[in-house]
Amino acid sequence: MRFENLANELLLDLFEYIDVIHLFHAFHNLNARFDELLVTRLHAFDLDFRSISKYNFDNFCQQYLPNITQKIKSLHLSDNEETPNLSKLFLSYGFTINQFFNLKSFSLYNIQSFEIFNQLIIQCIRLPYLTHLHMIKCFFNYRDNEIQYLMNNIWRLPKLTHCILDQVTSRKMRLFDISIISTSIKCLTFKNITCDFRDLSHIFEYTSCLEQLSINLIYGFPNQQLQSPIYSIISLKILYHGCIEVLINLFQNLPNLIHLTLETFDMYCDGYEWEKILVSYLPTIEHFKLKMNLNFPYNNNLNQQAEELLNTFRTSFWLVEHQWFVRCDWDPFNIFYNGMLYTLPYNFGDCFYFDAVSSKSTCPVDTEYWSYDHVTTLSHKNPENDSSKDSIIFSARFSKIRHLKISFPFNEKFWSCISALNRLQSINITLLSTDFAYSQLQDFLNQTLHLYSVKLSHLKNLSMQFFTVTSPSIRKLNLIAKSKSSIRYFTRNECSVLVHTSLILQCEVLLIGIKERSDIIELMNAIPNLRTFVCHCNDDEYNVWSSSSTNDEFIEWLQSRLPSKYLISRDEKHPYLLRFWIYRK
Repeated sequence: MRFENLANELLLDLFEYIDVIHLFHAFHNLNARFDELLVTRLHAFDLDFRSISKYNFDNFCQQYLPNITQKIKSLHLSDNEETPNLSKLFLSYGFTINQFFNLKSFSLYNIQSFEIFNQLIIQCIRLPYLTHLHMIKCFFNYRDNEIQYLMNNIWRLPKLTHCILDQVTSRKMRLFDISIISTSIKCLTFKNITCDFRDLSHIFEYTSCLEQLSINLIYGFPNQQLQSPIYSIISLKILYHGCIEVLINLFQNLPNLIHLTLETFDMYCDGYEWEKILVSYLPTIEHFKLKMNLNFPYNNNLNQQAEELLNTFRTSFWLVEHQWFVRCDWDPFNIFYNGMLYTLPYNFGDCFYFDAVSSKSTCPVDTEYWSYDHVTTLSHKNPENDSSKDSIIFSARFSKIRHLKISFPFNEKFWSCISALNRLQSINITLLSTDFAYSQLQDFLNQTLHLYSVKLSHLKNLSMQFFTVTSPSIRKLNLIAKSKSSIRYFTRNECSVLVHTSLILQCEVLLIGIKERSDIIELMNAIPNLRTFVCHCNDDEYNVWSSSSTNDEFIEWLQSRLPSKYLISRDEKHPYLLRFWIYRK
């Protein structure tokens, strides 16, 4: 049977599984029937611009989007290295967020302009159905009064129920400046934003119906405590730096708390103490998930100290009444005497794994709870070889990791922990030190099906041998170190080699250091699938302190040699980085 002979109902079901951008590019204007199905019969679209090419973005915004604005139910706008300055271009086409009348979810990523960010938020105020707002890793500078204005505009959104602020703005947010009371927000997440108890008290006061809160909390001054109970909170997730006494004050004022997820630093609290806290101050708790990053109190015999700590979690309260089992991991050879204790199963999204780990739990069957299925981000540390560590066995299985930080070569026993790599999307390689490291890297890549992004953290001594490895799925290469002083600049001869390697030829997003400016243009032209290019050129003398914002010699030089539809800009956070959004069919 031919595809176009399928029933309308079946076609509509199939269309639900296709990205809206690809859907319109593939089927719009084929015939009147497909147009009617797309424009009339489909009632809601999820629109995600995070990885779109400039050609497809321009085409979609000009041809299709004006006719379906009121059918968009979720929208993602991003200014990251894959779509630099997209939000500015989006607004330049005349779109306003309030045109998306039926929008329910709006997500902003890596926005680098306060003016654009605030403009988009203001436009949301008139949306009658917007319930979810996500602001992720946005970096912008602002004056003190501007952030208050921005936060009040968010709290003013009439139907907002779920709000995520993750690493928003270039400096600490003053949450206690909020002066608008929200009666709609029920779920609030502050991620990579540090708050103290003054901020927390203010959040509770001005978010009167808050039920679920996730927050990074630090202990401030002794008088920073809650003064009255907060009855609406039923779920709390805290990343906490501080002492237990202040935390107890918080618990005392949450009489209806049911779910508690807690990760602590700088705090040593044994099972007897936690039992007393839970019984005395949190009697309504049903789900308790704990992760303590701890330093053992004594400088000797970590094995014995770990066993003694575990024994405090072997009372009937833990083992019988609640069946809350815990595991303790520690490195007996570590000079800093640190370890980690957590409830089972492990319920946190990130995990730090090191080969020399010793591990023991209070679970009656020690082979249980070795599946770390909640972990999506894994950092692996491979210590210096030590034959005395070979007997240490850690049986964790990470079957759902999406992001991995690792050095090569790694200990062969680590393979058993990461045997399933079919979900892995990105890898951050911290070291490639030997010929065997490249061989092992190739073996690793052979087991990945959906690996999209590869980042190399240390590039000064990177061998060109790296570019001999192959992987058909990789589309993004980040070859720019975090520190400007550590950037590796590829020469003209090296660039000539790069453009004949499969890793570069299939690359769509490339971040790289270039020795000479003329090689920028030659490299972009030689990579057929490239849609975004980010580079630092060694002969770029731009200085943010002395250069005029309207006169950038380097960008002017590039613009005179590249097509006018290429979008060229500097990264606001790292101005030495030039970002190219390439217009290519």
